[in-house]
Amino acid sequence: MFEHRKYHWLWFLLGMMIAIILGTLMGCEGGTGSGVIKEEPPVQCCMALTPECYAQCESIPVDVWIENTCGVNAISAEYYGWNEELNEPIWLCQAEGIPNWAAE
Repeated sequence: MFEHRKYHWLWFLLGMMIAIILGTLMGCEGGTGSGVIKEEPPVQCCMALTPECYAQCESIPVDVWIENTCGVNAISAEYYGWNEELNEPIWLCQAEGIPNWAAE
């Protein structure tokens, strides 16, 4: 009555062995760490239109971001609007004043 189920365990065992062999051949590497390239996690940054967020996304200090965006004498920047043609923000930059000794 149950003759046809007599060798089912052999088919199961054969399937498990094939799965183990395929898993090994497809590159399941061990935890030795040799030859494994670790990728840096992506930089997580806020999406606000502020100099702090843009600097964080570029992984640079805020003062460096302001200098790169607005120029050497800039001390701060503020979101002013959106440039539709270039698809980027427009920044209103505040620069240092001219010192009194330079006017003389």
